[in-house]
Amino acid sequence: MDVISTVIGSGVLVAVVLLWFLLTYWLNPQVDSPSGEARLTGTCGDTMEIALKFRNDRVAETSYWTNGCAYSFNCLYAAANLAKGKTPEEILEIDPELIRKAVGGLPEDQMHCARLSVETLQAALDNFMRRTASSSP
Repeated sequence: MDVISTVIGSGVLVAVVLLWFLLTYWLNPQVDSPSGEARLTGTCGDTMEIALKFRNDRVAETSYWTNGCAYSFNCLYAAANLAKGKTPEEILEIDPELIRKAVGGLPEDQMHCARLSVETLQAALDNFMRRTASSSP
């Protein structure tokens, strides 16, 4: 009986770990060789990451990750989606109020999530611009 319980318990543990891995991979897509990337931690303790891949001077792919709450995830997701297809100049127009509208509204005490997502997006854009400037002749 102990052997059966151990086998069943081990099987459940393996299934949970596999499910966790698959969900983590699915919910956090990665960009190969990003053109610009950033990772910032806000005063609230949430950390956000975003990666941008440019093609023909427009964002072609994005990836994002946060260890924060649902508000953080939604704001970062919105920032990444708003950046797709945009030029660097157009990305500069993305602000916390646009993020707030994109997620359908935010309580005032959660606006820091929108601000942090914009700051992270702008830092990734800055990283792209620095890489572009240093690689030009």
